[in-house]
Amino acid sequence: MILVTICAAAWAAAMTWKMRKLKRDVYDFADRIEIQLDAVASGKMADQMTDQVLDTEDSLTGRVSEKLSRVSHIMEQKEQESRQEKKQIQELIADISHQTRTPLANQKICLEILRDQIQSLPEGKTALEFLSRLEHQTDKLDFLLESLVKMSRLETGVIQISKDASDLRPTLERAVSAAVPGASKKRIRLTADIGESAIPLPHDGKWTEEAVYNLLDNGVKYTPEGGEIRLEVRRGEMFTEIHVKDTGKGIAPDRQARIFTRFYREPEIHDQDGIGIGLYLTRKIAELQKGYVEVKSVPGEGSDFCISLPNAPGPGRLENHSSVIISE
Repeated sequence: MILVTICAAAWAAAMTWKMRKLKRDVYDFADRIEIQLDAVASGKMADQMTDQVLDTEDSLTGRVSEKLSRVSHIMEQKEQESRQEKKQIQELIADISHQTRTPLANQKICLEILRDQIQSLPEGKTALEFLSRLEHQTDKLDFLLESLVKMSRLETGVIQISKDASDLRPTLERAVSAAVPGASKKRIRLTADIGESAIPLPHDGKWTEEAVYNLLDNGVKYTPEGGEIRLEVRRGEMFTEIHVKDTGKGIAPDRQARIFTRFYREPEIHDQDGIGIGLYLTRKIAELQKGYVEVKSVPGEGSDFCISLPNAPGPGRLENHSSVIISE
């Protein structure tokens, strides 16, 4: 009987010790979690990861700490992305303000002159001149806002690129057709070397047409009268290349990377129409299709712009090229 009593007392003492230890462990666990939650809230989780926690990754505390560390890292990334997006929005607003200021100011000047002097204008000739200037500035502003809308939709993901495995030829033909009027006006020889057979390629027809047209339009703007622009397609093992070659002024090597940034324009062409969005949109469209755009150029000898888009899996090369003169 005495032995049973002693055993019972020993068991009770052992259970009491275990309960006290478990209670201390629970309090210690709660304290650690509270510290780490405070660290997550303050963005200093990495600084709070002590050697003791790192050494007990297999324990409950270690596993919870590791999860909290992941949560903290994700929250930090989201915060950085949010700051970057805010910065981009601020830059975009500044760009819009800067780019719209000139055409709006010109419109106001023309309207003021027309309002104040309409009665004294001879035979309405000067009035037509000012109206023509006003119309030009209005078209420029409309083009600017349309380009900004395209750019913002692509950047924010409002418009998604949808690639279909279809023939590239109709896409290129539409882009060339849109560039014909401008080329004809400057008597620029525009040719297309896109072959006679279909060119199967996963691509977004609408946006790829936009990208190619931007290159053609850029060539028309900066190629002198009587020059030449040539569209070529080359199919490799991994990429299909769309080349737009011109005999324009060329681009200095130190500027070739900058021309694909938004609103960039070379100093010597600021008196010509354009706002510096076309090449930026072309680069963005190519990148959203897992491709890229590059340029090779020699000042005074013209430029070769190339959009490279990934092929579908499987072999295949483009054959039977034929040059088609579109405009002279």
